[in-house]
Amino acid sequence: MPEDSITTKVLDRFQQLQTDRRAYEQNWQSIRDLVRPGTTDFNRQVTPGQLRTLDIFDGTAPKANGELASALIGYLLSPVMRWFDVEVRGMTQDEMSEQLDDAALLWLEQVADAIYDQYKSDSTNFNNTMRECMLDIGAFGTCVPSQEWSEDGLCFKSHALASCYLQEDSDGMIDTVMRELKYTTRQVLQEFSGDVIPKKIMEERQMDKPWKILHSVFPRSDRNFFKRNVTNKKFASLWISVDCKESMRESGYDALPYHPARWVKLAEEIYGRGPAIDCLPDIRMLNQMEKTLLKSGQKVVDPPLQVPDDGFLLPIKTFPGALIFKDPSAPNIEPLITKANLPFGLEQANQKRDFIKTCFYIDWIRMEKENKEMTAYEVSDRRDEKLRLLSPMFGRLMTELLGPMIARSYNLLNEHGRLPQAPPSLQGKRLKVEYTSPAAKAQKMVKAMDMDRYIQGMIPMAQLSPDIMDIVDLDAYARERALLMGTTRLIIRSKQQVADIRAQKQQAQQTQGLMQMAEPATKAIKNLADAKDKGGGIDLSALQGQ
Repeated sequence: MPEDSITTKVLDRFQQLQTDRRAYEQNWQSIRDLVRPGTTDFNRQVTPGQLRTLDIFDGTAPKANGELASALIGYLLSPVMRWFDVEVRGMTQDEMSEQLDDAALLWLEQVADAIYDQYKSDSTNFNNTMRECMLDIGAFGTCVPSQEWSEDGLCFKSHALASCYLQEDSDGMIDTVMRELKYTTRQVLQEFSGDVIPKKIMEERQMDKPWKILHSVFPRSDRNFFKRNVTNKKFASLWISVDCKESMRESGYDALPYHPARWVKLAEEIYGRGPAIDCLPDIRMLNQMEKTLLKSGQKVVDPPLQVPDDGFLLPIKTFPGALIFKDPSAPNIEPLITKANLPFGLEQANQKRDFIKTCFYIDWIRMEKENKEMTAYEVSDRRDEKLRLLSPMFGRLMTELLGPMIARSYNLLNEHGRLPQAPPSLQGKRLKVEYTSPAAKAQKMVKAMDMDRYIQGMIPMAQLSPDIMDIVDLDAYARERALLMGTTRLIIRSKQQVADIRAQKQQAQQTQGLMQMAEPATKAIKNLADAKDKGGGIDLSALQGQ
């Protein structure tokens, strides 16, 4: 297909995506104004440096969104502990421990550590990107981070939703991302120095003039599977000058470099819906109520004045220590007392605040202490219960964001020689990601608690009939519970190792028993030898009854 034809089709497709997205942008702009002021506007231009919080009179929604973002990072993407394992697809953890050798298990741990070390590094910008991503998830219900390779390793970026346009495949997964950005003439010349730069831009003398640039990534339908060059990869990558309608760079990716994710999604919709959209009318109303309450409070503290139309020398001075000149016969100035019911207004505003916090799951996140003492186990159980209630949203984030992100990280690190060589026992096997974050552990703890309740119920019965415990495989229980708790498999011995240790213990017990049985005979022989050395005999009178 000729290049100009591809460029024209991509631009036409981009215009259609812009049209399809306009229905969302009105609500998104309100959310940007009232909930997420630190991002780009959708349908208006803001001067750089301009204050972005002019419409906010109450900070409940932005604060709640920030708390939700922090909780999501803590529950899903802990910065202090690895929150995922790399395992062999089609094998349980128990099967891996039994069937894989130590070299294979160690390699799986090393791969997971290598990926997580990249995520922890400041040079990858992972933590900052995920923070921005979770703020977008709570506000708009959709975030668009990307992952590329740089000289230092992985490189993550978070892109404003205002500049991104998405499209799904037949399975409902996002496979097309078009991102519009602005480059100055100087930036275009720097970024695309080795590519085809339109003549119009090359001849531009004003280095600060902005140009609209479109980066489009989509599945390539006309690829040649027998060629491995960049223009025949699974996903096409096209950089186009929108102003000049010319392509500047064409390449490709083996996997989508963007990782768009959604909080929840309605049928027939592409973009997600976040907690903010559920309470957007209340957020708007609360800000209007707070604005009205501020005006009412000002009237109470600094009320308007009732001044006669004659007898005073204008202007009326109201600052402290001011002198007001009046005719002796003129009445005094009196404040205008309003009958505003401030307590009722505050009560209504607090109700709105509580509802907004509920929409952002703040009551679940904080788990404020009730008026009773709780054990550490009860506190942990309550936290896990709250996390299980959030499992549908967590599951979508794992499927759309974390899974593709870790898979691409593995491929990039492997491609650039940053991973150890796989042992022969793993050659040809497919890998999978197993999450070990607090949110994932909370889901698994349901099974662990069921196992614990079963064992606790068996203990009273075992006191009546000890043989009943023979039905329980305590080794399997201990092994399964350790894995459900997220314990590393490197510290869990295999069944063969356990059998060898028990055989050694049994042999040692048998040896000790034989030694104890032989001890009386050994003492008798020793006494006989001592008596013989002294020239005496054995006194048998006690045995003969004398």
